[in-house]
Amino acid sequence: MSLSIGILTHSTNPRGGVVHGMALAEALCDAGHDATLIAPDVTGAGFFRTPRCATNCIPAVPETDLPTLVERRIGEIRDALRGQHFDVLHAQDPISANALAELVEEGRIPGFARTVHHLDHFTHPVLAARQERGIRAAAELFTVSTMWEDVLRNDHGREAPVVGNGVDPVRFSPVETAHDATLRARYHLPADRHLILSVGGIERRKNTLQLLDAFLALRCEQPDVHLVVAGGASLLDHSAYRNRFMARLRESGAADHVTITGPVADEDMPSFYRQADLLAYPSVTEGFGLCPLEALACGTPVIVPAIAPFTEHFSATDALWCQPAHPDTLFMALRDALRVENRDHFRVSGPATARRFDWGHVASRHLPAYRCLAARSRTDAIASGVLSPCPK
Repeated sequence: MSLSIGILTHSTNPRGGVVHGMALAEALCDAGHDATLIAPDVTGAGFFRTPRCATNCIPAVPETDLPTLVERRIGEIRDALRGQHFDVLHAQDPISANALAELVEEGRIPGFARTVHHLDHFTHPVLAARQERGIRAAAELFTVSTMWEDVLRNDHGREAPVVGNGVDPVRFSPVETAHDATLRARYHLPADRHLILSVGGIERRKNTLQLLDAFLALRCEQPDVHLVVAGGASLLDHSAYRNRFMARLRESGAADHVTITGPVADEDMPSFYRQADLLAYPSVTEGFGLCPLEALACGTPVIVPAIAPFTEHFSATDALWCQPAHPDTLFMALRDALRVENRDHFRVSGPATARRFDWGHVASRHLPAYRCLAARSRTDAIASGVLSPCPK
């Protein structure tokens, strides 16, 4: 039976949960379901790329104060969904989960699903309470890695089966395009340097400052390298950490050898991966880590930390590894990744690794819980007169 499914994300920017939600909605449509991707839209420009599914971009008001922004977004999503009917509503983050929790309290929906990609540590009591409510109120929970499945079970008393992540082998592949040839000029990147790519902006959990130090050490041996820090659209305030990063960069005298792009066009990301000699991804807090999968699909060497969740889904030879507690291992991994034999190895092994991660399989893992929610939703809709009973 085909289902109508609303997939909710907290914004239209290319953060991990938004990328996951979009790819999930597309895979559900490919499987014959009617999936709609829903999010608040501050700019009015829509999602970071045009997905292969219906969208509902909710007009949203800009807000700089995070607690106020969270409450505003919850209200915008809640109000926009009043009167709409889906067999299943599925939140990808605490903001949209809280909006759905309020609709449950109002008696407008019987329940909803929620994927926990990762949890943040909030000192603000309202933000911490909203995060907990977004877990507690969901009728069905999913997560993307065993690490977070264990956290939800042990710390929150909730079962959340692992649905994983996927990668699109058509969008992300080793095949170069004409778009690749102009990337360096468009982003003012040097034509004669080995590019070390970091994706996700400058954030503490991305470990960007440790990466900068490893890069600076590498330049003492190999001056022909250039660091590119791409992306970074986020609702959270990372300014204190970013200021530390920029101060360290100024002190180093190497500012001309580092490019910070800010958010980039989605159609440029495959070119970034293919132009880069490696992706350095020493993130210490991830739900899963989509960027390494995308880079591998493009045949690019990847460095990840030897911690969960990366150790769950990558084997010893799928990636190059560093130890977060030992910064020198990141420096050594950077050096190893630049060797010609590693580049040749990953051009073959990377796409083979990525092929293990299929969005169609991810979508299918949601269906048993979706069907339970849909049965409850249909019963509730018939009782309220929104739907007529099926003819006998």
